[in-house]
Amino acid sequence: MRKYNGKFAKPQKRARCVGPGTYTGRVSETPRIVVFDTETTGTDKQRDQIVELCVQFGLEPDAPSKTWRIRPQVAMHPGAQAVHGISLEDLVDAPPFADLCEELRALFADADILVGYNLRFDIDMLQGEYLRLGLPPLDLADKLIVDPFRLWQMCEPRSLMDAHRRFVGDEFDAAHSAEADVAATGRVLLGMLKHFDIGSDWQEVADICEPDRAKWIGGTKHMHWDEDDRVVLAFGRNAGTLLTELASGPEADYLRWILDKDFPAHVHLLCAQVLRLSAEEFGQWAVSSYPPRRERAPLVAKKQAPPEPAPSSSVASEEADVKVAVTQAAATSSSSQAAATTSPAAVAKAAATKGAAVKGAATASSSQAAAAMVQQSLFEL
Repeated sequence: MRKYNGKFAKPQKRARCVGPGTYTGRVSETPRIVVFDTETTGTDKQRDQIVELCVQFGLEPDAPSKTWRIRPQVAMHPGAQAVHGISLEDLVDAPPFADLCEELRALFADADILVGYNLRFDIDMLQGEYLRLGLPPLDLADKLIVDPFRLWQMCEPRSLMDAHRRFVGDEFDAAHSAEADVAATGRVLLGMLKHFDIGSDWQEVADICEPDRAKWIGGTKHMHWDEDDRVVLAFGRNAGTLLTELASGPEADYLRWILDKDFPAHVHLLCAQVLRLSAEEFGQWAVSSYPPRRERAPLVAKKQAPPEPAPSSSVASEEADVKVAVTQAAATSSSSQAAATTSPAAVAKAAATKGAAVKGAATASSSQAAAAMVQQSLFEL
């Protein structure tokens, strides 16, 4: 038995790789290993597309490889271009993915083992290309997937004590007592900032920890701003779709389903408003209610003061607006079944089971007020 990340696990005999060029298990004695990586127009798995794909046949330094440039059908995200340096102008003469799909399908079908760093992203992007063409996805069910990133996570423990050894230089006593752990965490963070030469700009540090947080709406990952300050759903089967497109199409019932489920209060509010307002009115309301973070504000050390209570008149006015929004959203239905799903009784029943979750939603001060309003309006329906 070997110990991985503090846990014992018995190796699986049918998937045991002993080293490059030697393999014992359910495939051939000399496995066909394909290492691959993609570059894309962005990180949205629903919208973005592959612009470059490289495969290497084997692990050895002199292993043969092949690279394809691919012309996408969507715009290039500036952040993605800054990383890989590929512009749309570079791809004018490149073939679309449709011209390469069968060649790539045959290549991956012939592989025994797929290798890649953080490989899940590359696999999802590759499968997304086939789905967009209306073709079956690659059949990877019988492939062994080896991700050095995941291997590193499993084989090198990342507990607080391990971090303390690496970035502070020793162990600490009373591990797993709250007082000892918070003191150790502070020392570890200072050690990491020094080791990685990050500096003391706390906004920069926070952005490294959560690069996409500036896109979040209302303090959670459920809704994002896109580049044009439009609200995009960021989870579920419609992830990457504009909220206004969902509200005006056959997936409007999906938004009503969200209203009846245990999601944060600001998510309910956004869904209720987009079902009630026109696309233009919703866009204006969303920007004014949850202003996009266009640039980070300087963080100046200052004495913290208790937050000022929101004016009662403003809260009362917003409460009335939210109650109207939720009521009208519940009444709007493309079918009797949708109406039943979002009836006042159904919404009230759902709200009664999730009061604690709604009450605890972590948002900015204006969003906290909206959260309380949504909760109250749901109960009063």
